Amino acid sequence: MITGARPSARCRALLQELSLYLDGDLTSARRRTIERHIKACACCGTMAERLRVTVAACRAEGKRRPPSDVRSRAAQRIRALTSH
Repeated sequence: MITGARPSARCRALLQELSLYLDGDLTSARRRTIERHIKACACCGTMAERLRVTVAACRAEGKRRPPSDVRSRAAQRIRALTSH
């Protein structure tokens, strides 16, 4: 991924599309290109895997409702911030 102190142009392009790739929002040709790069570039492969894990954790947490005391405190704080 990194040659010298900067990522290559290919790696920068891939990183800009990584979320789209993980969400399945790319054409099949572009997806295959990214998959080949991820397999060949250890840094980008690591980045893709870390983002995949992070996205999965966020989605899992998003399905759980916060405890009622947390919701109550948040609502109170929002009211206090917006009442001024």
